[in-house]
Parts: sequence; structure tokens; C-alpha cells
Amino acid sequence: MRKTDILVLVLLATLLSGCRLHRPDDVMSPKKMEQFLYDYHLAQAIGQELSKEQKYTSKAYIDWAYEKNGVAVEDFNRSLVWYTRNPKELAKIYKRLSLRVDAEYKSASRSLSQIEKTSFTIQSGDSVNLWYLSPSAILNTSDYMSKLTYRVSRDTTFHKGDTIRLSMNGTFVSADTCVPRYSYISLSAYYKDSVSTSDTILRSSGLVELSLVLDTAKDFSSISGSVNYLDSTDNRNGILVLSGMELMRYHTSF
Repeated sequence: MRKTDILVLVLLATLLSGCRLHRPDDVMSPKKMEQFLYDYHLAQAIGQELSKEQKYTSKAYIDWAYEKNGVAVEDFNRSLVWYTRNPKELAKIYKRLSLRVDAEYKSASRSLSQIEKTSFTIQSGDSVNLWYLSPSAILNTSDYMSKLTYRVSRDTTFHKGDTIRLSMNGTFVSADTCVPRYSYISLSAYYKDSVSTSDTILRSSGLVELSLVLDTAKDFSSISGSVNYLDSTDNRNGILVLSGMELMRYHTSF
């Protein structure tokens, strides 16, 4: 082989190696990320099916996903940031994951019946975060991953005139720029004979804040709402990453 041919091969190999995507050592591999996300979404989905009396146990399901996979919250958050910045890699994972979740959800949900449950108690105080689910979530258009719901029942720590504020960061991730960006987010206060709602449509990545003031003349029964990732094309390459979710209750000083 001529020296020029060898030089061309060396240069070609160098270029090809340079095009490979480098994943840091502290970022979960695609295989581990897929397995963790499967358990994570399964736990989320089961939490959605709990009755309102059992909603306080939903965090235990998320904790189970972390424990089963030997993943710390910091590991997941760091990996999620990297995959969010590399949407093609995340889209590959979700393409496999969506099909798997759809096929196995019903049977796999029964395997979590032995998870130890933990209680959630609303604290007193002028400013309290009522959010009892994981502060991060990932949604796409798969049947069991397109919606996140929450519900907090009234107790003695609520006062008439309290302000309730929902906040979160929403980041749309897709390798396909043509995928629609559309998410409906709501916050509602339920009274005996009426409902008060604050809602918005998220069409681009950014901070979302919704707030309600509890009626001073009525007794309310619960606070609830949802985040719905909507895509009429059912394109599962579209992903909505939610982070920093908080549901704050502020007492009003009269």
C-alpha cells in the first residue's frame, strides 16, 4: 500500500472518530437510562391510578424506581441534562421505551404490589410546598406517559384566602423540529358547588406559573390539576421534560 493511501486512511479514521458523540462517564448509558426510565414511568403511571385516599403514597413508587436501579436523584438529573442537550439520543431511547411501556404496563403494574408505602402529611406554616410527587417528570404521547395529575385534599392547615401557586420549568425536546409543541397545564380549587381554575398553554420551553386565591366565603375540598402533553400527530419523538415542580401554599395576613 502506498504511503499516500495509508495517510488517507489515517485521516479518515480520525475524522470518523471525531464525529462520534462523547458521553461523559458520569452520565448513564442508553441501556441503563432506558431501564430506569421504564421503571420511573411505570411508577408514575401507577401513582396516577391511585385513589385520592392513597395519593400520598405515590412518592414511594418513584423512590422504588431509584432504589431498584441503584440510581441517585443527582445521577438522573445529570444524565437527563446531557440527554436533553442531545435530543437524538433521547429520542432513540423513547422510541424503544414507548413501545415497551405500552405492551407491558398492565402486567408489570402488578409486580409493584409489594412496594412499601410512605405517608405524606401536609405541614403547617405560612409558606409550605404541597408538591408530593417527584419534582421532575418526562412526558410524551404514549398512553401512559402523556399526562401528569396531582391532588391535595383539604385539611386544617388550609385557611380561607390562602394563595396557591403552581410552578415548573418545561423543556420541549425533539430531534425533529416539526414535532408540535403543545402542553395544557391547570390548577383548580374545588368547592362544594363550584370550581375555580387557572390554566395555560405551554408552546415553548420556559417557566410556568399559575396561581389561585382560595375564596374567603367558601369552604373548598381539594386542590388538583394536571399537565397534558398534546400532539395530534402522536409523534413519540416529541418529549416534554418537567423540572423544579412546586405547589406552594401561602397564608394571607389580614
